[in-house]
Amino acid sequence: KIKFMELAVIRREAAGMGANSYNESENMVKHELMDGAPIKGECVPIRLFLTPLDLTPTYRSVNNIFSVKYYLNLVLVDEEDRRYFKQ
Repeated sequence: KIKFMELAVIRREAAGMGANSYNESENMVKHELMDGAPIKGECVPIRLFLTPLDLTPTYRSVNNIFSVKYYLNLVLVDEEDRRYFKQ
């Protein structure tokens, strides 16, 4: 049975090339969507307001030196504290 479900917005930045590369991940926001097991067939609506977040467009490989990517990370945790991820 599921214990809880949470959703996070993650920003990943990468700078540099080769051995001089630098990666950084930052959790922009994390919300607990559900506490307890859902009823079979139940739909859990999600509304995530992005206005309060300091978001920029996703930049992929700017001059092969810099990139910024955003991810939604969904985590389900069961009663035995096993974590299931979907990104």
